[in-house]
Amino acid sequence: MPTVTPHSIVDQATGPLAVEVSGEVVLMSLERGHYYGLDDIGSHIWSQVAQPVRVADLVARLAADYDGDPAVIESDVLDLLNRLLDHGLLELRTPPPAG
Repeated sequence: MPTVTPHSIVDQATGPLAVEVSGEVVLMSLERGHYYGLDDIGSHIWSQVAQPVRVADLVARLAADYDGDPAVIESDVLDLLNRLLDHGLLELRTPPPAG
């Protein structure tokens, strides 16, 4: 199974429904019949992947927004994105060829 890395390009999958409830996002996978709640930071990350984004760029933006160790932020973001991918809520995009 593919995994999200800092070089991956990711965006929201087209299937899940997303609604905001009290400032946090709740995702519903109709395909899998499950729902998932994201805290405020997870909700912020979800909004940042509405369009395809390179994970390293996302981590850099989050490191600028939040006062934290960039390595810890990267680890936490990769963990969340890989869980979203595993649940079919995120899509990996093929990066354009170098050159």
